[in-house]
Order: sequence, then structure tokens, then C-alpha cells
Amino acid sequence: MAKSIYTYLSIVLAGTLLSLWACKKEMHLDVDNHKPRIVMNGIISPDSIIEISLSKSFLYTDTLPERSLLKNASMTLFINGVEQETMRMARVDTVRGRDRFGHTALTGIYCSTIRPQAGDKIRIEASAGELQPVWAETTIPIPAQILSVDTATFLTSTHIIHNSHADPGLTGEGAFRNMRVKMAVSDSHAATKRYFRLQLRLMAEKIGEYPNLPERYLYIYTDDDPIFKEGYRNSILEDLISEDSPFKDTKYYNSALFSNKLFRDDGYTLDFSIADYYYIHTIYEKKENDNIWGYPIHVPVKTEIFNPPIEVMFTAISQELYPYFREGDSNPDSDKESLKIISEPEITFSNVHNGIGVVGSVSAAKAYIHIPPYPLF
Repeated sequence: MAKSIYTYLSIVLAGTLLSLWACKKEMHLDVDNHKPRIVMNGIISPDSIIEISLSKSFLYTDTLPERSLLKNASMTLFINGVEQETMRMARVDTVRGRDRFGHTALTGIYCSTIRPQAGDKIRIEASAGELQPVWAETTIPIPAQILSVDTATFLTSTHIIHNSHADPGLTGEGAFRNMRVKMAVSDSHAATKRYFRLQLRLMAEKIGEYPNLPERYLYIYTDDDPIFKEGYRNSILEDLISEDSPFKDTKYYNSALFSNKLFRDDGYTLDFSIADYYYIHTIYEKKENDNIWGYPIHVPVKTEIFNPPIEVMFTAISQELYPYFREGDSNPDSDKESLKIISEPEITFSNVHNGIGVVGSVSAAKAYIHIPPYPLF
């Protein structure tokens, strides 16, 4: 069976390479008639100030740092059809504007003084000189509720999530420690199509011994619940390989997208599992290396295992964000990026009229799972 799989993959890859040799497409870049467009992005939350990034599109041949920065731009905020204020630029951001070629781009961050509420309809209008004015609308969703969170620990002989690690205190048949979570949720707006995002975060800030540890989002095993079937697709290579293949290893991600289509009586009980929910922190000591290369090496000198609480985020997302989150950037292990060389161009989702970008909104409900201290054997 394995031999036939190797043969099949070889044929697929060889066919792909031959197609690249056989197919040529000439592309003519019309630099002279390029017209920049306004780029507007932002995710709005209730009871928070609104932050919108504003910039302009540019040709990839333009490498000047300020090529994307808009000057003399104006942004107006409307709530429920009523003009509220002119938003002011608070700062210039050089991180969110970093492009795929590694060049630094600049984008202005515009802020409101008003904090909108859940259910408000938000409209943002922007203009800048001779560029075509743009606008985007979103309605801040009403948050759903988390009614209860029940957990149960179970051990497995192999990992249930492709990148989880064996428990340091376990060996043999039950070397992997996992937690099954059943979370009952309620949504009074289940009569309309709604979209949600599930995330679980280890609250590293609760570890008093090391206040600056990075936060960590947990990967979610979703095979036990049909509500997650509409979420992230498996990798492209998985679709090419038969189900019995030794290479088949379904991937899971640190967020899950789903809708309320399976909700009944305004509620549902989510069924999922997690792993690696203890925070393992190792301290390394740098030592000089006396080998021929002379590079220093880092030797582990102390490993500690912490049990910070887990923050569960059950977030209602606006309709504009659902296709945006489903794209490759929200899927860190997607083969989409690696196979762009053999892919046709595709249109990026945008709800910014006359421009580029996504302006959406979210409302989060939160719960907390308290983890017992790591068991000593």
C-alpha cells in the first residue's frame, strides 16, 4: 500500500512540474495606468474605541517606505445612520503594513472617541485627495452566552492533535494527556444565520514566577462534533492521498469556525478536546562551544511545569469576517501559501466598497477552565 502511495505522489508531483514547463503565460504590467485605491481594515468590538487602519494600494515594484501612507485623509464614523464624528489619526503603524515581500509599509491608525454598543450598525467612510472615496458597513453582533463548561481528562497512546507532545510524566500506552470539553452555549438570535469562532488561551500572565512569558493558544481537536465540519479544510496533500495512507494526519488549528445551523432551542453543546494544556517553561544557559565551529550552545538547566487557567473565547463574528477568517492567513498550516506557485490568481475578499480591505465586528463571551497542579509521579 505504501509503495502505491509513493508511486501516486510521484506521478502527481511529476505531472505538476511538467505542467509548469509546458504552460507559459505572459503578463503585461501596466504601470503607467495604475490607480491606487484606499485600503481600510479593522475589527470593531462593543464598549471599545474603534481603530481603523487606512493606507493605499501600491505596485510591488515600489519599495519606498512611505508608498502606502495616505496624507490628508479624512475618516467619518456613522452609528445607526447618524453621523457621529470625524475620526483622528492616532499613530502610524509599521507592523500591520508589512507586505509579503518583507518591505516595510506604513499605515495610519484612526481612532474614535465613541465606544459603540452591541447591535449598533457601524458605517465608516474615508476619502483622501483624488482617490475614490470608500465606505464599509458592519453590525456589531449580540454576544452569545456560555452556560457551562464540563471537562474530563483522558490518556491516549498516540497524539490526537498532530503537533502535541507526550506528557513528561507519562510513558507507554498512555503517554499523551488530553482534555475533553463539553461546553453548553446559548444564543437568543439562533433564528438568523450567525457565525462563531472558538479559541482557548493559556493565561501565561497568571504565572507569577515569570510575568513576561508569551501567551499560547491551544490547538483544538474537533472530530467529535459535526458542527465543526464547515471549518478549516484539510491540507491539499491530504486530499491527494487515500484514507488508509500512513501519511494521513489530519490537521487541527488554534481556532475553530462554525455557524449556528445545528443549534436547537436557541442552544448547543460543543464537544471538542485539547492537549498540551500545562505550560512547560525551560530555562537555558548559554555555554561556549569548544568544537571546530566555536558557536555557543544553549543547555537546558531547569524545566518547570505550570497550570495557568485557560481562557475560553466563544466569539460571535459578523458576516464580513467569516470568509476573511476562512482564508489562508487564519490557517497557519495551510498548503495554500506553498502551492501559490502553481495556483491561478484569486480575488481577496473585501467589504470595502470602491477600495480594498475588511471592516468587521465581534462580540466575545468568555469562560475559564481551572487546571489542577501538574501531577507528580
